[in-house]
Amino acid sequence: MMYAQTTARVEKIPLMTFDEIYQANAGRILNLAYRMTGKKALAHDIVQDVFLKVYQGMDGFREQSQVSTWIYRIALNHIINIMKKEKRLRFFDDRDDESAYRQKAERETVWESELPARADTKMEAAEREKVIRAMMEKLKPKYRLPLLLYRYEEMSYQEIADRLGISLSAVETRIYRARKKLADYLKPWLPYI
Repeated sequence: MMYAQTTARVEKIPLMTFDEIYQANAGRILNLAYRMTGKKALAHDIVQDVFLKVYQGMDGFREQSQVSTWIYRIALNHIINIMKKEKRLRFFDDRDDESAYRQKAERETVWESELPARADTKMEAAEREKVIRAMMEKLKPKYRLPLLLYRYEEMSYQEIADRLGISLSAVETRIYRARKKLADYLKPWLPYI
């Protein structure tokens, strides 16, 4: 009985089995989830949750967009909801947010004094990126998400607008504000990055 239901659901999405859909999209969703949350275990959980939602919602897929676009939108919505929930939980955390982010970045950063005399440029870039990611976590999701999509997913402003269901000018504004706020967060780190 379960096999018949699975086959009926998959037939709504032409020429692809659920396994093929998963294989084609899971890596990208995992990457997005990790970049948004910064937590590997949570990112893996998100992938599982997203594909459970995809499986359950296959009957509702209207074929007005590509399957990958539909899945990406499900993932974005799910990640945003998780981030909102975490923000509500963080409200009850008595730690100072600024010092917590600074401590996290310090833990993940290799300082110049710890590097060999001739540090590899690639390693320096990776360490710089860790600091930038730690500071990006401080941005509100509505600003962080467009910036992440632009910077890491290499999407155009129009693609971001389409994926998030917002206007092009909203994307431009959000990315501008995200960059400005990120620059403010990074000021104390400039001597080190």
